[in-house]
Amino acid sequence: MSIIEFKDVYIDNTATVAGPYEAKGPMEIYFDKKYNDLRIGMQSFEKAEMKMMDDVIKIIFKKTQYNIESIGCTFSGDLINQNIITNYTLRGYNVPVSGLYSACSTSCLSIIIGSIYTAYTKKPSLCLISSHNATSERQFRNPNEYGGAKLETSTKTATGAGALILASDKRKVRVKRALIGRIIDVGLNRPDDMGRAMAPAACESILEFLRETNTTPKDYDYILTGDLSKYGSDIVLKMLEEEYGYVENYNDCGMMLYDPTLKVYCGGSGCACLPLVTYGYIYSKLKEGKLNRVLLCATGALMNTTMTLQHETIPAICHVVLLESVK
Repeated sequence: MSIIEFKDVYIDNTATVAGPYEAKGPMEIYFDKKYNDLRIGMQSFEKAEMKMMDDVIKIIFKKTQYNIESIGCTFSGDLINQNIITNYTLRGYNVPVSGLYSACSTSCLSIIIGSIYTAYTKKPSLCLISSHNATSERQFRNPNEYGGAKLETSTKTATGAGALILASDKRKVRVKRALIGRIIDVGLNRPDDMGRAMAPAACESILEFLRETNTTPKDYDYILTGDLSKYGSDIVLKMLEEEYGYVENYNDCGMMLYDPTLKVYCGGSGCACLPLVTYGYIYSKLKEGKLNRVLLCATGALMNTTMTLQHETIPAICHVVLLESVK
């Protein structure tokens, strides 16, 4: 692995929209739009997810000086086969598009690829992410309507979408460094325990980033993984404390997103999980100067239902992005 250093890449603005369970959580005040149900007035859950992505596009362009025509390229991803949410939503926009798939780590991958693009071309780029509980459950596990029992290791796929515009002109928050992860497979094969399957990838990428940058957890206000759940995040915290001693600034976005009194299994997952926490709450605190340096570590389980039914193990990956407040 090697660290990517960015000189002039800044976050111009962000936007988030959130589903009904997410809207009841502690991040509620940071969402730009909230929905009351999973269908949000559409004929299918897939169309509902497309509407979320379309809504978040419209919202972010109301918050920025840019218009859609000034965006050099859009880097977008979701969890549904062949990136159909991205493709069907963006067919209505006359913009260059690069569809990305890295499962639940797609959010950080889009920031990394978008930052490389903006650093090289000096043109703004748009990063888009969405996931939907019902579309993801139907594809990766069983439809919600099936009523299958959930184990204590199961996670709740977050319903929401996030948008982020990157620019080369100075703003109050910048993308400083990044690391593209390796695929790690430790031999676990349970799709209802993806947190523990992804945790070793997070451990490797975080340790590699800290070692290559000669930093420790104390150099950051937060180290945030994306959606490891209670069991996966426990593994990462144990690793960090074995390496660096007591760590008080690590957390997992899947644990931060939901009201702890609600039934959300062992935490949240999905590629919208990290953006729903970081594009709103974390970004606003960095922008205000109340946070200085935050390490985003998005993890992804790189499997599908075919491989799961063939009893294959689950490969995982973790991409890392460092965001800094600009004084």
